[in-house]
Amino acid sequence: MMRDASNVTVSPIAQVLDESVLDALGHLQGKWRPDLVDRVITFYLKTGEALLTDLTIGSAIGKTSMLHHASHTLKACSDIIGAAPLAGLCRELEAIARAGVVPDATARVDAIVKEYGRVEAALISRLGPNSSVTAEIIHPDRREL
Repeated sequence: MMRDASNVTVSPIAQVLDESVLDALGHLQGKWRPDLVDRVITFYLKTGEALLTDLTIGSAIGKTSMLHHASHTLKACSDIIGAAPLAGLCRELEAIARAGVVPDATARVDAIVKEYGRVEAALISRLGPNSSVTAEIIHPDRREL
């Protein structure tokens, strides 16, 4: 029996993030590293912010090498955590930047920043409100002593 695809709904998180990738990492963590997935998410979010800054600056000053490096790195990181749509946007920018000139850099970076925001929300949602990592990411100036 065939299912009618129009009746299938996809959660917003599933559209942004393939959670099976993080689930697979969770199976690797075992009893010795119960916080592995949280650590991967935290590292991704911290690294992502720095890369977004590089993309924004590279776009503003027209520095193609900066766009290439930051988009390449964010692409790889996004692929690792299952954020395929974001990785795809970065892959496109990386290819164009490799060619030398990015005439629509601002629009491309804006699209990446917007998609990153969706990924960030999905990852923070996965961490949950009680995670100390979530508090550090949302309020980095309120770190516990």
